Amino acid sequence: MIFGESWLKDVYRRAVWGPGGAAVQALPPPWEHRLVRTMGRLSVHAAAGKRAQVSANMSRAFPSGVLPDGRPVSDAVADAFVSHFANQYIGFSFAACTSQTWPKYLAFRGLERLERARASGRGVVLCHPHMGPAQLPLHVLGLLGWPVTQVGGGQVTEVSLSGTGRWAAGVRASLESRMPVRLHDGKRYLRPLLRALQAGEVVMTAMDGTGGGEELGARIMCTVLGHSLPLPKGPAWLASRTGAALMPMSCFRNPGDGALYLAEIGEEIPVLGRGPQEV
Repeated sequence: MIFGESWLKDVYRRAVWGPGGAAVQALPPPWEHRLVRTMGRLSVHAAAGKRAQVSANMSRAFPSGVLPDGRPVSDAVADAFVSHFANQYIGFSFAACTSQTWPKYLAFRGLERLERARASGRGVVLCHPHMGPAQLPLHVLGLLGWPVTQVGGGQVTEVSLSGTGRWAAGVRASLESRMPVRLHDGKRYLRPLLRALQAGEVVMTAMDGTGGGEELGARIMCTVLGHSLPLPKGPAWLASRTGAALMPMSCFRNPGDGALYLAEIGEEIPVLGRGPQEV
């Protein structure tokens, strides 16, 4: 979800990434992130144009107006704003989410699948849908001692940022540097990723293959929710070249007690072929 540039957005950036961010980070864990989620829910009412755009896209995916779980599409529209805020401002929680406090933030399902891959000496390519606090499981895996690399888009975006926008991006990058993981610019050579996977490490990348709103890498057209969508070949290519396991991972709000979120690691996705021309 990308909001257009404006002077009003710059004022908002100065407030949120400056004194607002400092105030949020002063809260006890995990209340700083609960406040971020509340901000996301309130923003639904303030951004009418973006709300209409998200609603139109949701209606294309669910033309009946009803979600698979029986809720109206309007519920998913509000959830999309909350997920955007959770993703955009998860950096405020990296200092508070420590080796002692992380269970307040996250619980895992399917972590044993990573353990089995590690026991067999295989690396793992983890693909996430780029929704919600995608970097939270990345951060926690690093805290737990997993050697993890995230593939991103560097500091270049498809939107021409204002001076304040570039400053805010720098603040966000500084917060992300607190994660005990490696960050790799997806526009650079992929050899470090291949070597990491060959050494049995974990590489995490987005299923939509974007960084800073910009598409990265070669694509293949797939059908998603009844619509054609260009998905990146990169994750399957990395797995096929190195023999690594390709696994999906999603991070979503925990509907029950305990941690704020659940990170679910799915079964390995079979990858045919052993070369980039076959993926």
